[in-house]
Amino acid sequence: MRTFQLFSALLFPVAAAVAQAGTLDPTFGTGGKAVANVPGTYCSGQALAQQADGKILVCGQTPGLTLLVRFNADGTLDTGFGTNGLVTTDVDASNDYIGSIAVQPDNKIVVAGNKFDALANGTLIVMRYSADGDLDNSFSSDGIAELVFPNSDSYATGLALQPDGKIVVCGERYAGSAWESFVTRFNPDGNWDGGFGTVQLDMGPNSSDNLKDIALQPDGRIVVCGVSLDAFDQRIAVARYNTDGTLDAGFGTGGKLLLAPGGFGDDRANSVRIKPDGKIIVAGISDNDSGYDVVAIQLNVDGSFDGTFGTTGVAVIPFGGSDWTQPSLALQPDGKIVIGVDNTDATTPRVKVIRLNADGSLDNSFGTAGIGTSNATPGNDDESAVRTLFLADGGIAVAGYAEASSPPIQLAVWKFLSGVNVGVADIRDHDQPFVPTPNPVDRFFTLTTDVNLPAGSAITIRDIHGRVVLLPYVRNIGSIVVDASSLPPGAYAVSIQHVRGERTVRFIKE
Repeated sequence: MRTFQLFSALLFPVAAAVAQAGTLDPTFGTGGKAVANVPGTYCSGQALAQQADGKILVCGQTPGLTLLVRFNADGTLDTGFGTNGLVTTDVDASNDYIGSIAVQPDNKIVVAGNKFDALANGTLIVMRYSADGDLDNSFSSDGIAELVFPNSDSYATGLALQPDGKIVVCGERYAGSAWESFVTRFNPDGNWDGGFGTVQLDMGPNSSDNLKDIALQPDGRIVVCGVSLDAFDQRIAVARYNTDGTLDAGFGTGGKLLLAPGGFGDDRANSVRIKPDGKIIVAGISDNDSGYDVVAIQLNVDGSFDGTFGTTGVAVIPFGGSDWTQPSLALQPDGKIVIGVDNTDATTPRVKVIRLNADGSLDNSFGTAGIGTSNATPGNDDESAVRTLFLADGGIAVAGYAEASSPPIQLAVWKFLSGVNVGVADIRDHDQPFVPTPNPVDRFFTLTTDVNLPAGSAITIRDIHGRVVLLPYVRNIGSIVVDASSLPPGAYAVSIQHVRGERTVRFIKE
């Protein structure tokens, strides 16, 4: 039997990585920034996801078309995907857009957004691609599912994948006088799930509501966040649904919360994540009467403010941003909180990453006083951040777009060093291909090998200290689903021991 040393990476330059936390990773792209563009026009990134092999997917738009881009782990374009790393899709005759993305355990790619026809009528769309970038014709017959709301424009603003393969989507529609928000669900084959339906969210009488993000709890309940505008104020909106689409009466007031941390009538949420202890963290912006601060709000499971976080549950980061700022969350395995953002009112807007300790205080070991900054060139390279992701190798990726002289706007991904050492080298044994998907892991992940595992095979999951933390049951099959919901966030090594040797790869539990 071949034996590999699992954790020797812990003995190497961790101190150097920590010292660089909050700076761009010089090994990624060009100086920490990777770009893609459609010749002759502009394009922008709106969301990102990572495959189990480390490649990074970014979805967005270019005029009239949806856009899907795949980068290698080093920031180079993956020329084996689509055309030189880019896939464009013309859904309708006018303008199309995708702003949410997720990767299935079988490596198929799910995106959601909207299309506009020639009369500028908007329709919600969910699309699925194969791993090589082709539309998946087993999904809604042509790879594209649509949900039409009569007499209104509709948009998908977030999506999440259930362990059973169903796709939960949050969105908004404009019915002529006000915005209305909703949650709906599609089956794995792309058909609309009529048993769940389309659940409208009304935050208050005569309010205009916009949902911006969605997250699933381990028990299947659905948390959404966004903004609610009434005749007087604009406030942060948070709601939780049961698995059947009904509002969860055990959360907030009748399943809903309206929050106004700034006190000046202009607050909004853009991102939500579920922590391993069940607490809910929301990121957004808040008016301070002279500009906008970034805010992070931590809620207990019942929707009450968590008094151990920030000041009575709210962390305020003075930022000087504008109302276009779109903070986005990622959770590190060590409990720290990462918020990607841009200072859009600055002379040279730059991408920034804020890192908070678990208690909501700024992490002074990261960047400058808790904030890392990209290296934009003044007057020539304005930048905007849209979504943030903690990568399996410990990096922090931010997707968005960068303005330059030519082409005018490029899709961009920035990678920052976190100082977090995931602790396990990815050991490649080509005699026994072995892939965990998805990675990072929310709850379930699938281990796929090219042969059935013989009797006597074993699977072991260890933490970064080498301690065995989980021993999944093994059957004689080539694809094994592992329930990792009991594991706290962090970096882990999963090993398969069998008669031909031992194969070990790493994964991140979110």
